[in-house]
Amino acid sequence: MKTDGKIIKGVGIDMVDISRFKKFKKTSVFLKRVFSKKELNYCFSFKDAASRLAGCFAAKEAAVKAYGGKATVFDIEVRHDPLGKPELWKKGKKIQDVMLSVTHAEKIACALIVLI
Repeated sequence: MKTDGKIIKGVGIDMVDISRFKKFKKTSVFLKRVFSKKELNYCFSFKDAASRLAGCFAAKEAAVKAYGGKATVFDIEVRHDPLGKPELWKKGKKIQDVMLSVTHAEKIACALIVLI
């Protein structure tokens, strides 16, 4: 993976059990507290919102780890480009110099963040 000669500044990974998110409705106080409106709209646009919520939450947690605790899940927003590629945003601005990958299987969602 090419980083244009930049040094890797942080790495974070997180795995989330998808079943934790199956009980929530879009109007849940917890979801409204942890996820932005854009994140909720994206996740609930899919039939299986729980896997998307878990993936988004895993990305937020991985970002917190990559930043060494200098960010919280409330600071980080996961958005998607027109092709569906996940991106990290903070305070309405796309975070540059970050690589993010999110995946989910039947029971687990996982996210990996590399800060460059």
